[in-house]
Amino acid sequence: MYLVTATVPPEALPGEPALVDRIRALARPEDRLEHVHVLRVPDGGAHLTLFLGHADSEETEAAAARLVAHALPATVGADLAWTPATPLVSALERLGAGARNGRHDRELPSQDPDNPWC
Repeated sequence: MYLVTATVPPEALPGEPALVDRIRALARPEDRLEHVHVLRVPDGGAHLTLFLGHADSEETEAAAARLVAHALPATVGADLAWTPATPLVSALERLGAGARNGRHDRELPSQDPDNPWC
């Protein structure tokens, strides 16, 4: 899964719920849209992050650009600032959500009952 973020200027936003609903309505199964996140920024614009389940970054970026281009007014396209597609695992590691010891195969706690009398 990849994340692609676009910075959307304030004048282009039709409202957060309306924008998310419009993107979801435009998504086709081959877009592999998993989630849309909107983070408002102080200037009134937003960072729009699409979580897409593609196998490579090029497909992800193309799907994200198409969805956002169709969801926003046509005049906005040139005003968007895009970040390159980032694998979800990499984004989580940058946020510190990865294993602290560097191992990615950590074991889950035992599911055995704590009570030895059972």
